[in-house]
Amino acid sequence: MTVFSYNPQDRTVMAPSTVRVPSGNVSLSAHLEPDENGNFVYPENDDRFTAACAFSSVANAVAVTEASWGETFRWATNREKLAVIPDAGKDLNAYYARVRGGVLFFHDTDRLTGETIYTGRSGEVTAHEAFHAILDAKRPEYLGSWDPDPNAFHESMGDIGAICLSLQNDQVLELVAQQTGGDLSKPNAVAQLGEELGLAINHKSGHNVTGGPWTRNAINSFTWIDPDTLPSEAPHTELSSEAHSLSRLWTGAIYEVLTGMVNANLAQGQTPQAALRHGGEELLKMQGRLLQKAPEASFRFADMARALIQSEDQLNGGKYTSLIADVMDRRQILPRQSSLLETDFSQSRRVTITLKEGPFAGMEVSHRVSSETREGDTKSLAKCMERLIANGDILMTMPNQDPDQLNLIKADGEPYRGVVRWNQGKATIEPTYVIG
Repeated sequence: MTVFSYNPQDRTVMAPSTVRVPSGNVSLSAHLEPDENGNFVYPENDDRFTAACAFSSVANAVAVTEASWGETFRWATNREKLAVIPDAGKDLNAYYARVRGGVLFFHDTDRLTGETIYTGRSGEVTAHEAFHAILDAKRPEYLGSWDPDPNAFHESMGDIGAICLSLQNDQVLELVAQQTGGDLSKPNAVAQLGEELGLAINHKSGHNVTGGPWTRNAINSFTWIDPDTLPSEAPHTELSSEAHSLSRLWTGAIYEVLTGMVNANLAQGQTPQAALRHGGEELLKMQGRLLQKAPEASFRFADMARALIQSEDQLNGGKYTSLIADVMDRRQILPRQSSLLETDFSQSRRVTITLKEGPFAGMEVSHRVSSETREGDTKSLAKCMERLIANGDILMTMPNQDPDQLNLIKADGEPYRGVVRWNQGKATIEPTYVIG
């Protein structure tokens, strides 16, 4: 393994350090020359620093997760290695794009401080994008869904993965132990995700759009609301159907489970650092167990909560079943009395509709839904498309345009959810398979 520059958080939280990682099935798109010691460790003012950090963080996330889950990932990109593009241009964002073969990071200037922000230098941002790729490898149908829940779950998996990785780093463990004494209900650097990027986003907008100096905070009290009734946009104090906003419900629930596991470790006499590390290790394993039982295609959060409880019952001896059931009941995601119902999510079916009105009239759109999902899937899909079209999330194209060659990012910096693809004069709306 080779030594790389690495920051498990970002420079607003702590100074960079180093990490040893194998290249494995991750590749760097940029050429990187080693330093005089044969390593890839550079000062922050060196142009190579961003590439080293982006690659090391993604490679570390993949290597640690593969070891935890006991498998080697086969990417949904159909490439042998996951590509890391450390600086793809100017933007306060980062993406996983299946058609681009991997994860992309960007840079922009913080309007208040004047400093250049490189998203590839943040261990939380890079780990978040790595977990998009990991989830896409395990459940490729999720990015093909038009429902709010799978996309929100994707965002949540990115945040949960970043939390798990942070809790494996000694530097972060020491900081969080000092901040909390092991009580994760207290504000801390692990719960507060993407601090530097969040600050720059707030400075750009001119007001607090994220709720604090972060992109998201895992400490929250959100409870379930039917996503079909949610607005497309909402202030940070409320949920919307937008994936990052809605993801906070699932992330908050799982963070609450993590808090309970760490508290149990402390009660057994573990030091705060040990309790935090073991909690993070177990949470990462829990995500792997979940994906063995999770729905194959589109789902609601209640389905995923039931799958989580079943996976813990069947694959972990029910150790955390009661804790999870209590949290999901309190969050109103899954009622306690129905949490132990056996459900088979291994089958799925395709739902297809033809749009009737507007500029996309006559175009077909479809996705796969898990066999146990709610009734009325056709009406639900129509409602999803109505909302996405109204929000400008579908990119119209001309018959001579190849969607794979187009810019699939909207003017507001968010990816399009769908794009029109033409085949012999017939148009269908297909997912972009891009997520930030």
